Amino acid sequence: MKLSVYGGAGQIGGNKILLEDARLFLDMGEPFHFGEEYFIDYLRPRTSRFGLRDHFALDLMPRIPGLYAQDQIEGTDLKYRKPEFSGVLISHIHWDHTNHLQYIDPEIPVHLGKGTKHILDSWETTSGTLDLGEHAYREHRTGDTLRLDGVDAEPIHVDHSAPAAYGYILHTSEGVVAYTGDLRRHGPRGEFTDEFFTRAAKEKPLALIIEGTKVAPGGGGEGSSESEVLKGAKAISTAAKGHLVVGTWYPRDIDRLRTFYQAAKATGRTCVLSAKSAHLLGTLAADPRIDAKKLITDDAVRVYFRDMVRPRPWEAELQTIFKDRAVGSDWVRKHQGTVLLQLDFEQLTELIDIQPQPGGQFIHSKSEPFEEDEMQEEVLQHWLVRFGLRHHQLHASGHLSMEEVRQAIEQVDPEVVVPVHTEHPELFKDFHPKVRLPKNGATLSL
Repeated sequence: MKLSVYGGAGQIGGNKILLEDARLFLDMGEPFHFGEEYFIDYLRPRTSRFGLRDHFALDLMPRIPGLYAQDQIEGTDLKYRKPEFSGVLISHIHWDHTNHLQYIDPEIPVHLGKGTKHILDSWETTSGTLDLGEHAYREHRTGDTLRLDGVDAEPIHVDHSAPAAYGYILHTSEGVVAYTGDLRRHGPRGEFTDEFFTRAAKEKPLALIIEGTKVAPGGGGEGSSESEVLKGAKAISTAAKGHLVVGTWYPRDIDRLRTFYQAAKATGRTCVLSAKSAHLLGTLAADPRIDAKKLITDDAVRVYFRDMVRPRPWEAELQTIFKDRAVGSDWVRKHQGTVLLQLDFEQLTELIDIQPQPGGQFIHSKSEPFEEDEMQEEVLQHWLVRFGLRHHQLHASGHLSMEEVRQAIEQVDPEVVVPVHTEHPELFKDFHPKVRLPKNGATLSL
């Protein structure tokens, strides 16, 4: 059995792992800090004119015959060939696992969870810029079996900081391979992850391809749980009596959204969500497994709409749907003492219109080591000082701790461990006697 790794080796994100025998990709993501040595701000690749020419010339993307869409390689030295791959299995919605779908041939089937497809639909509608292109999407749930060119793939739900996340058990002619995607055990659905590892252990896999985001020298500690984030948000909201509470979190983290909703309810505050979050919840409302419907039907929830001369069509439609529960800066300003407001970084200018009274609280509820941006942090602090908002940090990671990674490997007990999505794959040698360290652009024989 052979694995060719084109992304995710020795780096966080960008997973592109090819199961050679089945010509099947596991994820199609973009790594963090992709291309930052060549591009910044308005200096960007000339994708609209030349497809992948700049990416290939700067060795940012692998030249893989039979993978890319014809229009993406017309301006390059890579000759177009009809698709030579049986499909792509997507573990979850995060762009470090999906963003390079935009370049692949639309005839290649893309397998993903039903909830993941719902999120993608909302994301593409509301972002204004995201477009992963047309694909032969095929949706699944836990319990399904995907028959893919001689491989039977079992998707099994896992807990992560995005809903509808999956790991995969892959039955091949050479043995079983288990692929974790990204996952954690300390979230509100930690039992999902336990179910995945129990199932993987039962299969006695030849190989376990496992993420190690939090594997680092020193271990990095256990971190907080989602319940601890809720406890902290309640305490801050209670102490802020008579003042505005602002929260910011990753827009597709439904668990975190639910946490702040619960904190608002418990402390007598109105939860005011961003329009993008409301659109996502509306898209997910039909999926009972994600249980998003009550978050947008609760009368205590409001949706914030910015003052715009020409609202985008989806915003205008959403504003009509929410009617009297659609609010703007004037409403938040008048009721700020009993509001918990979701405000994304790119919408900090709304504070100018809201005019928060000094003494308000700002809860920053996102941070991973690979996502820190010193310039953004400095700008954020200037806004908070300007409007008298006190900064708090509350976050629960979307990834296993280093100790949980070790425990998972012991539980599954594979013949071979292949660490991905980690900057310190060498540390896995302390967890298992047979660790194969992948390299981007190289093939491993298992």
